[in-house]
Amino acid sequence: MKQILLLFTGTFISTSCFASGVLLQAPGSSPEEFTTYLKSHPAAISHSQFQSEKLKSNPRQDEDLYRIGDNMEVPAKVLAEKFQTIEDGGPLSVTATNFVFDLTSRLLERPELQNNVQLKTLNCKVRGLLGIPLEKCRKVQVDFQAIARQWSFASVLMIESAAFTLSAINHLEISKEAIYQFALISDTHKTVTFKGTYDQFMQQNFSAETLVNGDCQSFSSNIDDFQILNSGSVYFNNDCIKSASSPKNTSGFGEWIEKNKTWVYPVGIILIGSAGAYALKDKTLVITKP
Repeated sequence: MKQILLLFTGTFISTSCFASGVLLQAPGSSPEEFTTYLKSHPAAISHSQFQSEKLKSNPRQDEDLYRIGDNMEVPAKVLAEKFQTIEDGGPLSVTATNFVFDLTSRLLERPELQNNVQLKTLNCKVRGLLGIPLEKCRKVQVDFQAIARQWSFASVLMIESAAFTLSAINHLEISKEAIYQFALISDTHKTVTFKGTYDQFMQQNFSAETLVNGDCQSFSSNIDDFQILNSGSVYFNNDCIKSASSPKNTSGFGEWIEKNKTWVYPVGIILIGSAGAYALKDKTLVITKP
């Protein structure tokens, strides 16, 4: 029996640790001071980094790909349906991106699958994200500068689970035909997501909602993430850092959580624990010492 190293436990623990120090940047605050504060407080993590890390892992998706790898002699139609289900389930994780390249490369070596359009497109899709030349693929150069200008609220662009800081110099070629999941992530605004080709993405006219409105004396938050709302903080300046779940929070979700926290928090913990137990069901957990 193949032993599978499931990442759920480690991922959940690390995400929980991140949540205890997630820092949102209030509108109007200094980006430079915000960055300096983060550097001088190692326990804190920016909202953009927190969201980026969450999108990099998907244990259920990885497990589904392991199953495909265990039984690759199924009809092409069945393979196509399985890969489509995985793509529909969310951004390809870091592990899944590597696994998809390996699986599709092996499958395309089979004579009856060499001209399979779906497998070829999927193989091209992950090549660019892995830094592998897009041989025999229609490709396009990602214009990071145009993206930064068009959606100035964003600080990070994610394509599937690959994160790119928009203020840095990046060079990336991706498939022109493949469907990707894009995410525009910010420290000040809600994450904006889009699924489509690169050309379709660049034709969009996104707007984003601010995570926080108001100032240090009186503010309201617009946060939908349970973990951040429970234990995150809002940075106004070095002398004013407020809890994201401040009593002044007037968002519908936040207000409901605050009123019902005596039972919502315990139930949330139980549900997350149950999800972990289900993910580990019938699996061999391998723990490697550092």
